Amino acid sequence: MAGGINAAIVPCIKCVGRAVRAYEGLETDGYECSECGHQFLIDWSHGGPPQKACWPLSEEEAKEARRIIELINEKR
Repeated sequence: MAGGINAAIVPCIKCVGRAVRAYEGLETDGYECSECGHQFLIDWSHGGPPQKACWPLSEEEAKEARRIIELINEKR
């Protein structure tokens, strides 16, 4: 699996909710958010698998992730 054990659960790129790995590839894993249902891929080939668990996020990490998502959505 591309992201390894620390990437079994990641924050959703749409709502920052809990996204569970639904597909394991060699470089890319597929995820589905258990809160909003959004499905997305993460390509782990560039930086390698994460060194620590991606979930849960601290309140500070979640706040920063939501801020980044808002900025991205504003530019669309």
